[in-house]
Amino acid sequence: MKKLFMILAVSVLAFPAIAQETNQSGSHRDKKNHPEWNGQKREQQQQRRLQLMERELKKIGVTKQEKAQIIALQKTHKERMMANEQRTAKLRERLSALLDEGAPMEVLEAAIQEVSAAQTEQLRILVGNRIEMERILGKEKYRKFMQNARAQFKKHGRRGGAGFPPVPGRRPGGKTPPVP
Repeated sequence: MKKLFMILAVSVLAFPAIAQETNQSGSHRDKKNHPEWNGQKREQQQQRRLQLMERELKKIGVTKQEKAQIIALQKTHKERMMANEQRTAKLRERLSALLDEGAPMEVLEAAIQEVSAAQTEQLRILVGNRIEMERILGKEKYRKFMQNARAQFKKHGRRGGAGFPPVPGRRPGGKTPPVP
């Protein structure tokens, strides 16, 4: 399940992976909290991401209609992901507070189920986005897009070790699984 989640997460997050600059200061969340990361700079970064996404889509030969559908899909996807991430963070904070308070196991179990449901919803969003991307682009264009995304990921020096971002059908470390 964890491997499937990682594969889907990378495939759905390909747009940001293609577009983000190499981050020398740590995680991307550091930029959001940095005092110099103001609205104008965020807007510039978003414009750069959009330009890079458009360039990558052009490389694989998408039509104007496909491009418009993808941009709309990614906007909707981003909104849903952000809302669910915020919900998950609040639920995790609540669970942590309950742990600190010494809540009974029944209460903790209910909080764990809520966190789990939010994580499940995140996976549903990811899977739905991938299915829609493949529907819009077709399997071959989608495959090419993901190859380009992985190449950009490596080009910009992203961390993750061997086999990251994951390639569907491969085990970590680049090993192909045995055929049953």
